[in-house]
Amino acid sequence: MARFNRNVRDLLNGTPASDLSDEDLISRYADLPADRPWLRLNMVATVDGSAVGADGLSGSINTGADHRVFALLRAWADVILVGAGTVAAEGYGAAQTEPRWSRLRTGRPAHPAMAVVTSRGLPEGLATSDGGEVFATPVGEDGLPDVIAGLHRRGYRHILAEGGPTLAGELLSQRLIDELCLTTSPLAVAGDGGRVLHGDATTVPLHLAGLLEEDGTLLARWRRES
Repeated sequence: MARFNRNVRDLLNGTPASDLSDEDLISRYADLPADRPWLRLNMVATVDGSAVGADGLSGSINTGADHRVFALLRAWADVILVGAGTVAAEGYGAAQTEPRWSRLRTGRPAHPAMAVVTSRGLPEGLATSDGGEVFATPVGEDGLPDVIAGLHRRGYRHILAEGGPTLAGELLSQRLIDELCLTTSPLAVAGDGGRVLHGDATTVPLHLAGLLEEDGTLLARWRRES
């Protein structure tokens, strides 16, 4: 137990996330390979493992610390990959970069694009103005690997997947995710809310690449073993 506690302190560096400047926080998430594309999955769950709150939405289990990293990761991304069901349920619109993170967009469009995984076109009512480009990307016979390859062909090297759980589970089981950014919200909701990953059972080894804490919210980065 003593060794475990020491390792956690090393990861936290004795500094809660709330005390990190924006530049410090950027540096925690910027240690990426420069010679290859990168796909991050960003998800949030409660302490008891639910991906949604009592209202059935993930937004109700978000915290201030989670939102700060959520906005940073969006600014980092070239494109956000999300399932049509999540877009409809969570009331998605075109992505907009918060001004505090705009420097991450230097040399790129002001806002990241959004690729909606769907077989029926964009969900009705999706707001596509005042933000980055929004486009539908169907999953063909070659599945998600072809979707990711297609995004790379469009010049999107940094991909941020935001779920939902079915899309997230498929990305992980097919070893398409390089890094899982998982927020554990300091809540327990019970009920029958699903997990952050759905789909066929699989075992994917991960290692802890970073950990921050703020008022009970844990912000972890897990990297897939090569």
